[in-house]
Amino acid sequence: MRQTEYVILGLLSESPLTGYQMKQLIDIRFRFFWNESYGQLYPTLKDLKERGLIKEVETKEASGARAHKTYRILDAGMDAIRLWLTQPVEKETVRLEILLKMYFSNLTEPEVMAEHIKQFQASHERDLQILGMFRKELEAIAEVDPNHPHVLQVIDFGQKVNQAYVDWSRETIKFLESRYSK
Repeated sequence: MRQTEYVILGLLSESPLTGYQMKQLIDIRFRFFWNESYGQLYPTLKDLKERGLIKEVETKEASGARAHKTYRILDAGMDAIRLWLTQPVEKETVRLEILLKMYFSNLTEPEVMAEHIKQFQASHERDLQILGMFRKELEAIAEVDPNHPHVLQVIDFGQKVNQAYVDWSRETIKFLESRYSK
């Protein structure tokens, strides 16, 4: 199975959701380490339904012409995600355009690269603020759900990674400024 399938099954293990709701949760909860497009979600939902891992539980008519389908995980879907959790983690892939640009930055002026790095830093400083808010909210209700301590560990990872990006940015901006101050 593809990883998109496990994201969907995991979310549905928490509660029934529409595809739109899943996308919103992914964009909020997982934005620091995962993304999925609607183009990935909807075909995967159809496939999981056809394979008997999830089912459509209700269709609500929207104000427009489209209906909203809500999905629920089935026992076979729970079995599939539990089996996946026992499997070794696949090799992680990292694609950071900022590092690719830095690698080839000798082909442009240091000021150009410094501006890219400043934007990268600002983005990760915003992410740190958001993660800090998530942490504060979740710590206040940590006992509400048995998964909350696990989610706090994910937030901790996100904070550490984003702090490393900010630290690297500061160091790299100093390096680049030394290059164009000469």
